[in-house]
Amino acid sequence: RLRLGQAMVPELNALKPDVVFLPGAFHFSLAHAFRRALPHVPIVAKLSNPLIPSPVAARVAGLAGRALLRRYLAPIDVIAAMSLGLETELRGQVPGQHVCTIYDPNVPDTVCPPAMRDRRENEGEITLLAIARLEPQKHLELAIDALALLRTTRTARLTILGEGALRSKLERHAARRGVSSSVAMPGYADPIAGPLGKADLLLVSSRYEGGPATAVEALAAGVPVVSTDCSLFLHDLITSPRLGRLTEHTPEALVGAVLAQMQEEPAEAQELSTAIARCRYGKSANDYLALFERLRAQSKSA
Repeated sequence: RLRLGQAMVPELNALKPDVVFLPGAFHFSLAHAFRRALPHVPIVAKLSNPLIPSPVAARVAGLAGRALLRRYLAPIDVIAAMSLGLETELRGQVPGQHVCTIYDPNVPDTVCPPAMRDRRENEGEITLLAIARLEPQKHLELAIDALALLRTTRTARLTILGEGALRSKLERHAARRGVSSSVAMPGYADPIAGPLGKADLLLVSSRYEGGPATAVEALAAGVPVVSTDCSLFLHDLITSPRLGRLTEHTPEALVGAVLAQMQEEPAEAQELSTAIARCRYGKSANDYLALFERLRAQSKSA
């Protein structure tokens, strides 16, 4: 990445772009070479995860760290944060940085969420669905631990859709917890509408997330979400207990949230549609186009 920015300069000069868009923090380091090559071309960068990801890191970074961060971001004209929480956090860390919020496009414009079914009527087996890469970030051991604890009071099943390096480790963990027969890991599923339609809840056990698209897709399918408090985006999305719950990273907290959600009043279709409105393809595309057009017009008039 340190060499990529300069290596791309001949291509940029040939393209003569009106705007440069960097699709994530992984690419922020390219901005310095791009700014030197194209001093008057606006650069927009998308931010999915906190740049200083925890209160501890923020304290350690201190004023020197924030000064370095300000210098690192200096070539970028506008940062498009993926949630209001991310925007607010970055404004506090780098005062004066131009930041806006544009949500990721997760749901087609044509999707009409159905009203949630009433989970309060279910006194039998609870069906949990997790959709995640089988990797450490997703902390699926926690989901299995929560299932084991939940099964001490209710019958329950957990289906994990996805693949990754931790499959065998997760299978062994389920065996140790005595829930192998209640955990299914069928791999990838496309589309996910079928599994979502059978689920009582989407369970998100991640250590951290930018903006989990599966949570938006679940609400679009009329399925509530129970998640660890792993993403600022989820605070924007889950604005009512009818939509879901965010909780601590412990099996006890997850189980408590699952049981509470099963007794929650279901959300109507309109509430679900409102919740996902900012994440529709058309909304996100139009927001980005408006930003690009505004920056292009400003650069032309400068």
